Amino acid sequence: MLADMDRKVAIVTGAARPWGMGREIALGLARKGHDIAVADIRDDWGNDAVEAIEKQTGQRAIYVRTDISKRADVEHMVAEVGGQLGQLDVLVNNAAIVKTQPIEHMTDELLERMFAINFRGTVLCCQAVIQPMRQRGGGRIVNIGSAITAGPTPPLRGLGLYAASKGAAMALTKILALELAPDNIMVTMVAPGFMHTAQGSDLPPTQEDFKRGRRQLMGRPLYPSEVADVVVYAATCPSHAITGQTIHANGGVILV
Repeated sequence: MLADMDRKVAIVTGAARPWGMGREIALGLARKGHDIAVADIRDDWGNDAVEAIEKQTGQRAIYVRTDISKRADVEHMVAEVGGQLGQLDVLVNNAAIVKTQPIEHMTDELLERMFAINFRGTVLCCQAVIQPMRQRGGGRIVNIGSAITAGPTPPLRGLGLYAASKGAAMALTKILALELAPDNIMVTMVAPGFMHTAQGSDLPPTQEDFKRGRRQLMGRPLYPSEVADVVVYAATCPSHAITGQTIHANGGVILV
């Protein structure tokens, strides 16, 4: 058992999906000695994630049902983490939605929902953890971005709103890093490329999904665990050298 001063606690949003990157991030942080709070909206998957984390790593884990677009939910999440796990050291803003729609045909509903989850949710979660981290003497915030913020992706037209929401989160990352550096809170972004996750589906990825990502140097999509390793590094690296940076974990994706 770790001494109290050595204990770490991490929140990972969107960590419930059995085959998703969020769960891999949670498992990776748990293997590094972190107790984990799984924040998501799917109760069955969330409880399953807790069981998997505790069984595979021996760390404590809790599930907190959280709609990150709602301030009350986010504040409740942070309060539950403090009450059940006692502290907060790491936040990984992984939860996001992806919907394909050309800008020409964009609906108000999609615009509002995309930014509510992908940007507003990130802002709310960052706001909520600042004080607990400040009380701990520091912390790590890792926002999940996307390779498409670095350039156009011709095979994936229709992702303009998603790219814009992730671009906003990238700008937020830079400013938060500046504002929170005096509190020893490091803020980074990890921008994945194509992954074998079937994002947005209630079914596991298929071999057809695996054909995506051929424009990457390895000729295949990344496995969620490969990108999760980079996120865990950003969340646990003791160096202050990468704060404010975006780490492009995209497998050498060719954007143009």
